[in-house]
Amino acid sequence: MKLKLITTAVLFSSAISVSAEEYQVISDITWSNVDVAGDSYDVLGLTGTYFFDKKESLGPYNEFEYINKVSNVGAGYTNWETGEYYTAEVTGELFVDNFLIGAGYAEDKFDNDATLFSLGYLFNEDFLVRVDAMDTDGADTVYNISAAYNHQINDTDYIGFTLATDDNTDYVTLSSKYFTHLGDDKYFTANVSFTDTDFGSTWAVGSSYYFSKATSVSATLGDDDLYEVGAQHFFNENVALYASFASQDELVETETYTIGLRAQF
Repeated sequence: MKLKLITTAVLFSSAISVSAEEYQVISDITWSNVDVAGDSYDVLGLTGTYFFDKKESLGPYNEFEYINKVSNVGAGYTNWETGEYYTAEVTGELFVDNFLIGAGYAEDKFDNDATLFSLGYLFNEDFLVRVDAMDTDGADTVYNISAAYNHQINDTDYIGFTLATDDNTDYVTLSSKYFTHLGDDKYFTANVSFTDTDFGSTWAVGSSYYFSKATSVSATLGDDDLYEVGAQHFFNENVALYASFASQDELVETETYTIGLRAQF
């Protein structure tokens, strides 16, 4: 009887250990139709990130730890109306012991470019402080300072907070995310953000509900009649299809329809 119980415990433990998926490459291709004050634009987006170590999902295939601590390189490309306008960027983050060193470069069709340099420190695995210096053509260098803190509630649930501002405190943003396992394969997230600037303040709240590790719906509400709804489904642990609709009436009315394909390996 004792041997049977031990065997059962080992098998159960093994089942738990392999329940989370691990990934090193995450890439997306998206197509959006953006309607701005009656004018319609098609937008193609490509993004990809390679992590130098495996990242473990938290249950849902697209949910990961609140504070990334894995070195990575990434690239992105956005094309408006088949080349009428485009932007491209590359970024990288390197974690050496508790230090974070980052860099990035971006440019657009009109040869406007920007460079990014980052320096951060992990006081522990749940507390990261970083400074990002953005140098853009024709503008002064802007320094953004942020602090991210994760409070781990249990093995799966957490609540995270991020406070960010620039060197002149022209803006201050406080954001938070709550992630919880509801039981079985059901999960729930809640997000909130508040930004105060010299021109006023804005806010947004949103949430996602996971029917399973593979299938979820989401919704967001915010200032200026902002709302967004979306859905996502993974056909297996590697490939997902998602779609969303967003609308906002800030100065001009904007509506955006997006469909995307994600690959994770």
